[in-house]
Amino acid sequence: MTSRSGSVHELTILLSALRRARRPSGAHAAQLHARLLVYAGARPHPVLLTQLVSLYAAAGRLADALRAFRAHLPSANLRTYTALVSALARPHPGIAFSLFSSCARRGSRLIPHAISAVLAACAGLPPVYGRQVHACAAKVVPPGDMFVYTGLVDVYSKAGDMAASRKVFDEMPSRGVASWNALVVGYARNKMCLDALLVFRELGAQGREVPLDQVSVSSVLSACTGAGAVDFGRQVHACVTKVGLELSAVCVSNALLDMYTRCGCSREALVLLDDVECRDVVTWNIVIHGCIHNNRFKEASMLFRSMVRDGVLPDDVSFATALQASASLSAWALGASIHASVVKTGFLDSHGLACSLVTMYSKCGFLDDACRAFEGAEDHLCVTLWTAMITALQQHGHGVQAIDMFETMLENGIPPDHITFISVLSSCSHNGLVEQGRKYFNSMTQVHKITPWSEHYACMVNMFGRAGLLGEAKKLINQMRVKPDASLLGALLAACMNCRDLEMGKEVAKKLFEVEPGNTGNYVLLANIYASHGRLEDADEVRRWMMYQELRKMKGCSLVNNENQTCTIPMLH
Repeated sequence: MTSRSGSVHELTILLSALRRARRPSGAHAAQLHARLLVYAGARPHPVLLTQLVSLYAAAGRLADALRAFRAHLPSANLRTYTALVSALARPHPGIAFSLFSSCARRGSRLIPHAISAVLAACAGLPPVYGRQVHACAAKVVPPGDMFVYTGLVDVYSKAGDMAASRKVFDEMPSRGVASWNALVVGYARNKMCLDALLVFRELGAQGREVPLDQVSVSSVLSACTGAGAVDFGRQVHACVTKVGLELSAVCVSNALLDMYTRCGCSREALVLLDDVECRDVVTWNIVIHGCIHNNRFKEASMLFRSMVRDGVLPDDVSFATALQASASLSAWALGASIHASVVKTGFLDSHGLACSLVTMYSKCGFLDDACRAFEGAEDHLCVTLWTAMITALQQHGHGVQAIDMFETMLENGIPPDHITFISVLSSCSHNGLVEQGRKYFNSMTQVHKITPWSEHYACMVNMFGRAGLLGEAKKLINQMRVKPDASLLGALLAACMNCRDLEMGKEVAKKLFEVEPGNTGNYVLLANIYASHGRLEDADEVRRWMMYQELRKMKGCSLVNNENQTCTIPMLH
């Protein structure tokens, strides 16, 4: 008997030591499980079973942990259930919640730690699960337990129910920094940016009682970016500098850079970039993407080169952003060199990079290279990749081939998205394929359950206008459930020009002047409609009205690549 108890004690020590190891071995766990069966039989001590389950989970063998739990279920106690629920909460939230429910049905008195464990699972389940756990918590967890109620604040925010999240927060008798962070992050995640700023202001009023940390600052800076509240962001910057967070936390400096770049404060972003000592790949990606966001493509490509010279290895996001800059500059040589680096570093299997390569070659005028990039992609089940290739064909005037590729995509079982249909409908429009355009437009809602955007209606209006079917274009617009926007009205005005319908053209132009008074193209179109009807005085009146408003149509230009340099050639008038 003494030998048996000594062996159990030895197993307890071994299981505890292995569980605390950095990388527990699944093979060691299996060996100890075998010894447990020898010394303890089918009903081991609950402590041993709990440690075994935890060890399997720490080694990443969740299936074995679940099998061991079920094999020795009579020995399981509340702590065993809690250990398994914690391990399964994020990868398998449904199983974790089911285990928690069965534990509650056994009549076990739930402890706060068990409820905290299942709350992590509720974040990946429908909102009703979180409400059920809240009802359990209200019965067994005292209101002062910040850990559990902070978890509830987070669960409700992840479900999009910020009213319930705020209510739980307000009912907490005491709140720590994690509670405040959960609320700020929740508002920022749900795009309620102004509310996030107000909560952060409340947090700042707490003074030293609740100090700022990386999470709260990063989240409120994200909200500043979403709200365009750069002045508030500058105040946050001053606060983090005062408490010393800016230089010590990479996530804070990255959030600051993201805010400044996206809000158009490039000078402040570059000054901050120079001050940041630890610049990782995320730091560079933020600044480069900010340049893209503000249409500073040349600067973005220069920063990409600076990142490489700094010894920072680009990731797939870096390459995709640099390719976007190359495409916008029509810089084929730069894009091709980036392509070589992508192949060399092994990122070619990335979906986003394959799409970026197709788009880059297409915009640089090299359709054959775009086709080769498409064919060389690892995964041909990605709708974005097919859409990029269909768009490339359409933009190069190969509308029939674009439609053929769309049909091939459907045959391969790849469901199209909104962007795919824009390219397909545009191909039908430019090739006069009215009946096919009608078929694809109707299939959006009837077959693929996709609600048309304004751009889809604009493609259809453009198609009808090119075919001389202005009445159908007008009928389609009248059937829309939403108010036509500028792009749709612009397409209708172009259709009026093509069909020489002066009365409808005047009516549409009047609406456009109210929606976008600074768009010179609308004035020129109306003047041309007047001129096509011989009403030259009215056409001159429209142009004089443009001059009175100090509006001037920019001259068109072409981009020509000459010896790896992109040159702008103005068009003659």
